[in-house]
Amino acid sequence: MKQIELKVAGMTCGACVARVTRALVGVPGVHNAEVDLARGVARANVNDVAAIQPALLQALAAAGYPAQQVTGSAVSMEGSQEAAPEGSKRDPRASGGCCGGH
Repeated sequence: MKQIELKVAGMTCGACVARVTRALVGVPGVHNAEVDLARGVARANVNDVAAIQPALLQALAAAGYPAQQVTGSAVSMEGSQEAAPEGSKRDPRASGGCCGGH
C-alpha cells in the first residue's frame, strides 16, 4: 500500500475537511484518508498511486476543492518514495469560497 499527499485549496473549516475526506474515500481504491486543515493537505492510502491520482484530483475538484499532488509525495508504506506528476492547478477562489460554493 502507498500513501499519496495532495495540496488542497479552499479548505477553511471543519465542514471543508469533512467534504474533502468524503470525496477521497469515495474513490474506489482508497483505503482511508486524513486531512490536515492547518497545512492544507490530504493524505490517502491507496494501492496504485499512478492509477488513482487522476480520480482523486477529479473527485476533489468536483467537491469544489482544487488540488495538486505534492511532488514526490507517493510513499510506500515501507518508506520508499516515488516521484509522481503534479495535478490540476486552478484558482481556489473559483470554487466560491468556504462552504458557500460547495
